[in-house]
Amino acid sequence: MAQLLKHVGLYGEKPCVIVFRELPEEPENALICISNSLEGQLHDDVMSVVDSQEGQESNSISDVLFRRRLSDGENMLEALHSRKKLTKVPVNMVTLTPLPNQSVPLEEVNKELKQIENGSNPALKTETDPQVLESTTTTADMLGESVPEGEDKDAVARNLLTQAELLEEDAKAIMADAEAKKAEAYNIAPELAPKKGPGRPKKVV
Repeated sequence: MAQLLKHVGLYGEKPCVIVFRELPEEPENALICISNSLEGQLHDDVMSVVDSQEGQESNSISDVLFRRRLSDGENMLEALHSRKKLTKVPVNMVTLTPLPNQSVPLEEVNKELKQIENGSNPALKTETDPQVLESTTTTADMLGESVPEGEDKDAVARNLLTQAELLEEDAKAIMADAEAKKAEAYNIAPELAPKKGPGRPKKVV
């Protein structure tokens, strides 16, 4: 069986690396790198990071690119930006290709991830390994089960409260990560930062 590969896809017919699945304040747009536009060592360095265990374990390849350096010592993410290799494109024009014969619209993936972050966890509509589906139990499924007869209800309730606390901690971590990503994105592309309003008009004495 072919190995799943994250962060790669197609923009039209062009192979690409999805650096940011969506942009802060512009969820309808993504930031990608067209693979064929990378020359020589730059291409090899970037793709080696994408293929690496660290890259595949990360939910956002931009985090890993920000931590890694090219063979010449330059920061990878900053190099892609300064060399104009990052392209802003509509999310609905990008598809992920985790397997050679499989494509998943990036727009659907973003929606699914938002639902998970917001506390719901619906089944993915895309095809996946049946063994993964069989072994997956959602939080909603667990909460929907009645307490088995003879089970200590207080212990079950305490366990659910502990799970709730862990979920709240995860939510805080996700929000902190989101703010860090916004700051990182604005640092890379200041023009994407939301414009401040004119402020209050001066009082006329």
